[in-house]
Amino acid sequence: MLLLLAASLLAAPPSPSAPDTTLPQSAAARSDAYLDAGARETVRLARERRTGVESAIRSYRVVSRSRISLGLRAMRRDRLFFRCESAVRVDWRRGEPAVMEVLGGREVVPLVSRTPEPEEDCGSSVFDPTGDRLELGLGGMLGGDDAFARHPLAAGSEADYRFRSGDTVTVRIPGMAALRLVELQVIPRRSESSLVSGSLWLESGSHAVVRAVLRLARPFDLETDGRRLDPDDDDLDEVPGVLQPVRADIRFMTVEYGLWHQRWWLPRLVALEGEAQLGKMARFPLRMEQTYADFEVEGDAPGTPAPPAAAAASATGPARGCGDHSPRGVAVRDSLRAARPEFTVELGCDCPGGRCRESVTLMPRDARRVVAGEHLPPSIFEEGEALVSRAEMNELVALAKLAPPAPWQLARPRLSWAGSSPDLLRYNRVEGLSVGARADWELGRATADATLRLGTGDWQPDVQVGATRTGVASRHRLAAYRRLDAVDFAPRALGLGNSLSSLLFGRDDGHYFRSLGVELLRSPVAEHGVSWRLFAEHQAEAEKSTDWSLPSLWSDDGFRENIRAESADQAGAAVAWRAARGADPAGWRGGMEAALEGSTGTFTFARPSATLFGGAPLPAGLVGTVEVGAGTALGDVPVQGLWFLGGPATVRGFAGGIVAGEAFWRARAEVGRAAPGARIVAFSDAGWAGARDGWTADPRLVSAGVGASFLDGLVRVDLARALRDPTGWRVDLYLDGLM
Repeated sequence: MLLLLAASLLAAPPSPSAPDTTLPQSAAARSDAYLDAGARETVRLARERRTGVESAIRSYRVVSRSRISLGLRAMRRDRLFFRCESAVRVDWRRGEPAVMEVLGGREVVPLVSRTPEPEEDCGSSVFDPTGDRLELGLGGMLGGDDAFARHPLAAGSEADYRFRSGDTVTVRIPGMAALRLVELQVIPRRSESSLVSGSLWLESGSHAVVRAVLRLARPFDLETDGRRLDPDDDDLDEVPGVLQPVRADIRFMTVEYGLWHQRWWLPRLVALEGEAQLGKMARFPLRMEQTYADFEVEGDAPGTPAPPAAAAASATGPARGCGDHSPRGVAVRDSLRAARPEFTVELGCDCPGGRCRESVTLMPRDARRVVAGEHLPPSIFEEGEALVSRAEMNELVALAKLAPPAPWQLARPRLSWAGSSPDLLRYNRVEGLSVGARADWELGRATADATLRLGTGDWQPDVQVGATRTGVASRHRLAAYRRLDAVDFAPRALGLGNSLSSLLFGRDDGHYFRSLGVELLRSPVAEHGVSWRLFAEHQAEAEKSTDWSLPSLWSDDGFRENIRAESADQAGAAVAWRAARGADPAGWRGGMEAALEGSTGTFTFARPSATLFGGAPLPAGLVGTVEVGAGTALGDVPVQGLWFLGGPATVRGFAGGIVAGEAFWRARAEVGRAAPGARIVAFSDAGWAGARDGWTADPRLVSAGVGASFLDGLVRVDLARALRDPTGWRVDLYLDGLM
């Protein structure tokens, strides 16, 4: 369910209703659409040559390779959720259905199985020389009435966009006159998810678009945009509250053309990168890549009049759509079935941008040949430069950063409360039952929010007001707050899991303090990178206010006492760098995180730390993982600034934060079945925390146990035995385990 919803939002977002062609096009509206005379002329010429630029091509053959990767970004580590890749030889002839011979194709869902399954197509698009050049590879996102985004070069687009001339680049090719590429900047008039922002690069001689780097003017929001586009859609009410909000953002999409045989501008690269969000817990980064290589082209001689559009069109199906196949398409399919018995041959049709085109797909009957095609990377889990190099992706990100921003715009606030958003409901020994409400405002270039909480135990309000701006590579947030915070290594203390444990079992693993202040945060949008926080806040003690839990109905035992946090006025900064490699849940994996926090005020101290993670295949169908971490604190450290060990995030079998100190080290090792869908795992944890000058390799906490891991550790149940005082057994159910 999650996979289908996230992939559909990003790969083919819900189509809005047809653009309103009745928008007023007054002289004033048209005049302010062009910020310079050059932009007006560029748009005029580009519209004249928008389609049919390469209509003199009679036929071509090319090898197209594509890959779609969908990830899952949770709390501890990122996972590969789904991947599909294919290689297809395309044989296109004017007036004929395109013939697509599958050279290899496979897909995998690593959370369930690491064994790839055959797949004939991963979004490969056929280049139609008579079609729109921006339409290629974007699944009809730009183009016709059913497109998701409004085409910046469509007639009447001045109602949606403004245009500005940009840079000029000269390209020199041996044996040819220098080529000049001109940039046309596209600026959305409104902050809408159906508009794009970015740059189009046109070759000055033909005025053909040879490169486009675009992004959505604003992320798509299912509740906001879905209601606006279709107020009567009852499906919007069926999205569970735990999955809300449902959003999708396309950080960049690009189409690039290369010059072949010093005459033809033919596609070289299509790429898209974005992210879907389901609720507050999970994000699904998406990357789509498609490359074209080894073109063999035949075309009319220079000076030959271009063929009529009807003759040049490759769409051989009926004009009304793909309901019935054309006689010509059926004939091509039947002839190939007879000539190529080692393939299954199917006739299909798609309608990108509202233009329907038939194609015939040849799929090898031998599944092993499909999965291990020579045109595919050696492994479906291969990263790096499998299709598009990291340098090219970095260049695209840099270009997308230059896209003109959407205008500021105030939308109607969206209200959430604990009944619709589970993150607004929690239970712990300080607040008791804490119930919250939140308002979100879409501002165009940023999103503002305000959250109010009130606990039935202490009756102290929690208030947070902030604004978040998400760019191509990073996300920034500025906030003011009065809130309950948890100490280190208790990232789940204020989450659903610990709330249920507190309420149902009388076991609260968090240690808490109160804070009042302001902060500025930066986090990377991508999997790896640098995050930082600047803050100034007052910290104070948070006292236990309740002993009530379900076990208190038959027992006098209550919650343990909270730490006695020291009153402090602090200002400082924290920075963390994270990197990871390896997508195979039973293969070689590794990662690290290095962090440094510095704070001054009532207390002046610094806290460096580092964590290393590694996984490797083992004999007998097993896989092993190891995680080690260490850190220290320098200076005068308050109680709430110490390192705390114990609990599912550090040393299982012990209560959360049972030991603390100025320095710590910890280690955990696990061995389990290689199958990621459901594993039995044996593990052992150890850790030490204490005074910095008393550092020792002798652990204060040691535990061992057995667990059940589901979906590559996304859901985890552990039975652990504490082997040092206080000894005992403990069961933990939590999300996002090590393996």
